[in-house]
Amino acid sequence: MKDCFAYKRNSCIALKEKQCEGCNFYKTKEQYLLDQEKALERIRGLDAKKQKHIFEKYYKMEV
Repeated sequence: MKDCFAYKRNSCIALKEKQCEGCNFYKTKEQYLLDQEKALERIRGLDAKKQKHIFEKYYKMEV
């Protein structure tokens, strides 16, 4: 599925083995970007201490 966000250079970056048929991780690139935006909005709705913890742990950035 070449329109999947995880399809790169004829392989899958979401799974160890490419298995496109019936994949639960399938999303278009547009859906993926929207989901990322929604996740950041949720994080920004948290208190500053929780935001700092999440950004440092998962995004490897200082806040």
